[in-house]
Amino acid sequence: MAQRRADLEEFFHPDGVAVIGGVDRTQTEAALRGAMDARWGTGNWHLVNPKGGSIGSVPVYESVADVPEPVALAVISTPPAVCASVVDECGAIGIRYALVFSSGFSEVGPEGAALEAKLGEAGRRHNIRIFGPNTNTNAFEPVPEVPNLRGGKIGVVTQSGHNGRPIVQGVHFGIGFSRQVPCGNEVDLEVSDFIEYFAYDDDTAVIAGYIEGFRSADKLRTALEAANAQHKPVVLLKIGATDAGARMASSHTGHLTGSDAVIDGLFEQYGVVRVRDLDELLETAALFAKLGPEVGEGAGLYSISGGSSTLMAEAAELAGVAAPPLAESTQEKLHRHIPGYLTVSNPVDNGGTFIVRQPAGIRRQVIRDINDDSAVGYTVIGITGAVPSMTDPLGDDIVALADEVDKPIIATWNSFKVDEVGFERLVEAGLPLFRSFRGCFAALAAYHRYQRHRAAFRVRPPLLDAVPEAAEATLRASVPDTGAVLRAFGLPLAAGEIAPTAADARQEAEHIGLPVAVKIASADFPHKSDAGLVVLGMDTLDEVEQAAQSVLDRARASAPDAVIEGVEVQQMVSGGTEMIVGVTRDPTLGPAVMVGTGGVFAEVLADTAIRPLPLDETDAYEMIRSLQGFALLDGARGRPLADVDALVEVIMSTATLATALGGRLTELDLNPVVVLDRGQGAVVVDHLMILA
Repeated sequence: MAQRRADLEEFFHPDGVAVIGGVDRTQTEAALRGAMDARWGTGNWHLVNPKGGSIGSVPVYESVADVPEPVALAVISTPPAVCASVVDECGAIGIRYALVFSSGFSEVGPEGAALEAKLGEAGRRHNIRIFGPNTNTNAFEPVPEVPNLRGGKIGVVTQSGHNGRPIVQGVHFGIGFSRQVPCGNEVDLEVSDFIEYFAYDDDTAVIAGYIEGFRSADKLRTALEAANAQHKPVVLLKIGATDAGARMASSHTGHLTGSDAVIDGLFEQYGVVRVRDLDELLETAALFAKLGPEVGEGAGLYSISGGSSTLMAEAAELAGVAAPPLAESTQEKLHRHIPGYLTVSNPVDNGGTFIVRQPAGIRRQVIRDINDDSAVGYTVIGITGAVPSMTDPLGDDIVALADEVDKPIIATWNSFKVDEVGFERLVEAGLPLFRSFRGCFAALAAYHRYQRHRAAFRVRPPLLDAVPEAAEATLRASVPDTGAVLRAFGLPLAAGEIAPTAADARQEAEHIGLPVAVKIASADFPHKSDAGLVVLGMDTLDEVEQAAQSVLDRARASAPDAVIEGVEVQQMVSGGTEMIVGVTRDPTLGPAVMVGTGGVFAEVLADTAIRPLPLDETDAYEMIRSLQGFALLDGARGRPLADVDALVEVIMSTATLATALGGRLTELDLNPVVVLDRGQGAVVVDHLMILA
């Protein structure tokens, strides 16, 4: 069902809640009321169980129809086989929302999936929005407020109820949260609905999530567009980067993880920050929430040891975070208090004993001087060992300066020993705080990347979905001429003709003009070069005829059952840079276009970039420039500049073709696409097109 904004507002703030299912009759009335009031609101809930009865003065109704007051939300904890019938009962009395706590659905196999389908049908039958199944009630659990909260709050959406808990336990590190939402199996309401909800939630500054798979590509794009429009960074831990992760995600919640490369492409389009574990998710989202937008680049690095300073500098460079040299004037100021034999160019090493020998005023002036340097956007202060005589005063200095200086101060506490006054003060102050240099600079790199790309966030217009008449006529043939289809969409194929026999190949070569190449014409040989079924650069008609016969004989000998149309005689394209352009299909996100360094080593090099549709020309240029092989197009080692604009046209024509053909196209490889010198265009030399 289509989500309306008001749906989730009403869902999270229901006027009347029926808790249906198991009842703990051993608890006291006081304990029951305390737990229920905290989650559902004082007096806003009712218990329902077929056995009826009461707990103290609290009635237990035998049926939801017996509840005497209006109910907006049903919380269902019954055996999975009866959940659909319970939803039917709720629908009969006009209940609008159902949270299905029960498990035993698609996550356990086909039988559970059938029960889940019935549950979804019951919800649609009565227009009831269903949350779950296989979820919990954490979405309604009050998140503790953080005293002295610095920055905004994080909205958490997760497809693992338990994995949401360690994230929101970040409150113990001075990190604020608006709400955590564990989506379960998403028979109706899905993770994208809640990303969109948080995008418009005034209490949420950053959206963080643990994701195993997405249900709807359209909903996901709508949600990410909303987050970008509302300037809400989205930080996601998306499972599926490995085969093991993909298998577990499927067994856990029944999600299709989808192609990880396509997911990365989508995240690139919408500026989603992808992280790899829960610690990185928490720390990165917290940095975004605490810094806010538009903090300048340039890290000033400060620590109490040379080794720590060296480690900081290396971690920053590995992450791609700039730590520019401080101005000579700044270094002169620092050396007024720090011995001349210590490095202060950036990083700044104070030698350790400086902390215990110098008064607070001088210690803090050193940090001010670093922070005031024009090349510095913020200061990172590394604490690598808990030594109270040094780390407690340094913690005091950081806290005292945090609200005084006009640029952020970020701290790392690289020690397992956290029962220290210095650590407690940093947490209480709510500063951006990390447990490692690697985590700190990874988060900063993600932050800067997001800020650099934020101005380019955009809604991509749909591509044309009309199939040209020439292509449609060809597709209706019993054996479609795929080359004709490609040409109908404007793809620049090299001139070539299919020749059934070697003698025909001779005639076609004379018509096309020498030199030519000869290759087998058969979809049963996707890697023609590897099979020795391509001969290049023939300058005479005799050579063409001999090569054609040799290719045909070799193909028939190696695969007697192959369907062979003959050989393709094709003009030789000399010079240029070989690239590959293709189309793949993700089970959730649909068709996606890929570009990469091409030729016979395309699979070996695996230098590719991919974006799901729709994409635009800006995406195409970004994909090309992201390749390691872009240097070959950009004049490396004295090479002429290649016609990148022509390659972009090939990508866009391919995207239009994939959009128009839709499910009729299973896969497309254009390899190689020879990109000629600037102004001379690009030529598709070979292709493999698989139709459904």
